[in-house]
Amino acid sequence: MDLITEPWLPVISRSGTKKKISISALLDSDIHDVAYPRADFQGAAWQFLIGILQCSVAPEDEEDWTEVWKKGIDATVWKQALQVITPAMQFGACKPAFLQSYEPLDSENTSIIGLLIDAPGGNTLKLNKDHFVKRHTGERICPHCAVMALFTVQTNSPAGGAGYRVSLRGGGPLTTLVVPVADGEFPLWQKLWLNVLPQEVRPDSARLADIFPWLAPTRTSEKSGNKVTPENTHPLQAYWGMPRQIELDYEHTQAGLCDLCGEHHEALLLAMRNKNYGVQYDNWLHPLSPYRQLLKDSSAPYLALKGQPGGLSYKDWLGLTLKCEDNFNRTIPARAVRAIAGRRRLPVTGLWCFAWDMDNAKARCWYQHRIPLINSTSSEKLSDVIQRIIMLASAALQILRKYLKSAWFITPEEAKVDFSMIDIAFWQETESAFRSLLNILIPNPELHHSATRYALKEWERGLHLYLLNVFDLEVLTDPESPDDILLRQLKARRKLDEDYCKLKLRREVLALAEEQKETGNV
Repeated sequence: MDLITEPWLPVISRSGTKKKISISALLDSDIHDVAYPRADFQGAAWQFLIGILQCSVAPEDEEDWTEVWKKGIDATVWKQALQVITPAMQFGACKPAFLQSYEPLDSENTSIIGLLIDAPGGNTLKLNKDHFVKRHTGERICPHCAVMALFTVQTNSPAGGAGYRVSLRGGGPLTTLVVPVADGEFPLWQKLWLNVLPQEVRPDSARLADIFPWLAPTRTSEKSGNKVTPENTHPLQAYWGMPRQIELDYEHTQAGLCDLCGEHHEALLLAMRNKNYGVQYDNWLHPLSPYRQLLKDSSAPYLALKGQPGGLSYKDWLGLTLKCEDNFNRTIPARAVRAIAGRRRLPVTGLWCFAWDMDNAKARCWYQHRIPLINSTSSEKLSDVIQRIIMLASAALQILRKYLKSAWFITPEEAKVDFSMIDIAFWQETESAFRSLLNILIPNPELHHSATRYALKEWERGLHLYLLNVFDLEVLTDPESPDDILLRQLKARRKLDEDYCKLKLRREVLALAEEQKETGNV
């Protein structure tokens, strides 16, 4: 199957019609989005197509990028560029095959369901714990779905036991893509183009194997010192990492309906082979992921942010859109996000953020969010204000946790409490107010208008009330509570109120508006 010319990619048109297209048909202005039945495939498909654009028609510089954004990609240039990468876009039994081991694998066949990151493992099945993700839900996969299943597992590859390598970004990496807020106004190719980076030299056929690792013998990692880095291969391999040695079984197939897309196919894939010690990646900065570095060690590596329990909250937003530091870490946005900041006359954009929350090989949850893009062209004042607001919210949450323990226990310092549900609820339930404040701050980052100053004060007031309301709901619920317990609870509530009001960060946030007022700005 030639992925360049065969219609295999499910898409939806602007009118809502679903169909399948080849990669060569991507420039059709009627195509609104890809249309996969799984959320992780949907995110992976965007990354796949961004990689195709980056490795075929990447602009030489920002001027070239803007020209393409305005006028589109020339059809002849597109056709010629795809011809160069066609050898890497072959999928099937004949080697080399897309994202599969170059060499035949001498391992036992296992179910094709192993391509799915959330598939229940052997121990889960043995203990009959497959409650939310059922067994037998991906045991017959059509070749079209198998293409994206392969890409998804390779780009998100979690820890899988001894020698089973994680992805180029680690297991379950967070991806942040720039997307227009008015999604329906733009064709798919143009939305993808927002994440394409300038590149002075385009790939040629001589170095294809350095970009697409399945075109050459696998650089296995049984021995130390055989890591793949941007220095010893082509940097564009960032888009096509292949940490897992996988070979699909094309000999044992059957006709029927695909368990994933539901479409009929004459040769559904049933089995695959795995082998450990595939490609081991080191020292990469993927263009579509944000990274974090420990401040206490300047030589510490940058590590890609990962999915986490509860997903993203607005305390994470600043680091995903602007470079920022706290007391422990330095966070840098994805390179594609940083690039968008300097581009002018673009539509209002935001970030589409998604990741698997992984516990080693176990997928706990898939999270995705749409968040505002805080542009670095805004004033430093805006970044400072947002930083202080988020720090105040974090400090307020710590005070809430402290005095909930004081209310619940006679010796709170000795008590161990799981506050994860309180934490998640805090960030989720205060997000709406933060978004409203952000919508007012972004157009007026210098706080010149009285309405902006009022909004800042109202946000702080709402945060204060939220703390007291949560405390009351969590603690003051028993009208028959003994006097000694009630006194302890009321004392804790009073201390919560006092300590919050004394916070230096609270005074700083409230003083931000007053500073502008005093200088005469109205």
